[in-house]
Amino acid sequence: MQALRELMTRLWAKIAPRNADGQRWRLPVPVLVVAIGMFSFVLLVSTRPETKPSTNEERVWSVVASTVAYGPVTPKIEVFGELRAKKQVRLRALVSGEVVSTGEKFEDGARVSRGDVLVRIDKFTYQNRLDEARASLKGAKALLAERDASAELAAQDLARAEQLFKKGTVSKKTLDDRRTDFTIKSARRDQQQSTVDRHIVQVKRAKRDLKNTDVVAPFAGYVTQITAREGRVLNPNDQVAVLFDSDNFEVVFNLSNDEYGRFLQRNADVIGRPVSVVWNVGGERITLSATIERVGAQISQATRGVDIYATLSGKIPSNLRGGAFVEIELLAQAVDGVMALPKDALYGDNRVYLVRDGRLEPRVLVDFVDDGGQILLKSGLDNGDRVLLTRFNEAAPGVAVKVVDQP
Repeated sequence: MQALRELMTRLWAKIAPRNADGQRWRLPVPVLVVAIGMFSFVLLVSTRPETKPSTNEERVWSVVASTVAYGPVTPKIEVFGELRAKKQVRLRALVSGEVVSTGEKFEDGARVSRGDVLVRIDKFTYQNRLDEARASLKGAKALLAERDASAELAAQDLARAEQLFKKGTVSKKTLDDRRTDFTIKSARRDQQQSTVDRHIVQVKRAKRDLKNTDVVAPFAGYVTQITAREGRVLNPNDQVAVLFDSDNFEVVFNLSNDEYGRFLQRNADVIGRPVSVVWNVGGERITLSATIERVGAQISQATRGVDIYATLSGKIPSNLRGGAFVEIELLAQAVDGVMALPKDALYGDNRVYLVRDGRLEPRVLVDFVDDGGQILLKSGLDNGDRVLLTRFNEAAPGVAVKVVDQP
């Protein structure tokens, strides 16, 4: 405060007028402060920048619009699905024994061909059983030949006795004895024949067991979940590996109740309809073709929809694997004389906006069909009308817009 007072005093000493004695007038400091403040205020007001009033310009929205053109439209359903190998089996050991070797391709993820030996079990026990069964069969056949000859001889004696009995040469007792002898020997021959049949079955069983010591691939596919290695002792029904078919795939997807119902309205049957399958792997899009083969037997309780199974056709990519997540596009029969609009074009339940002279004009639709992700308009708009497709909260009658894209 003291410094300000001294500054004001020196300033007044320079600009204050002088009196008759040649001395300057003295002005009280408070008056001097007020005077300088008023001078500063006037100076600031006179030098302030001038502000011009802003004008509120109308905003023009950039939008996308579609031109109305009635014609044929092919409705489609887009869903997601899963690729599966059409055949997959759990390979199991059918006989017990030690694993003595495995195939060269018996590795997780390896592709094997039909008939490739995957696992080989020790054959010693089963080869011996086959040899024993063959030996028993050979002895049984020899005994059968002997009894067959004996029965044949008894048949000849019986025939001779019958002729002699007619001539009265032999007695009735002799004829009865020959008949009894033939009956006994024929029964023994038949009994031995059944023994031979049993031995034949044993030989077949032994052959099958010997063959089952080799676990082979029933079809071409990819091996996974390997549980058998050299040295392991397997019991019957022990899992060896899982084999997925590499040449036959199917895609499984689910249609909701509404989607399935809408599809059946325009198609007599879903079986046999073509399906487009897109598999996104890395940055590559692989497009595959499929045909619907069957429909699930019941409504899924988890999805409240029905499962659809389609078989892939054409050449199968070598890198295709089961479990891949794919996009499905199912085309229905074409509908004539309609205009397809996305559901986002609807404001409320049935109102759209037309673009006319750069302004939005509302229009209420009556004759249209809800097709899931889009609506099929039958009438209510004229050919050439432009329908607003861009959805924004400020859309209202009379709003200025500019069409920047028109599909």
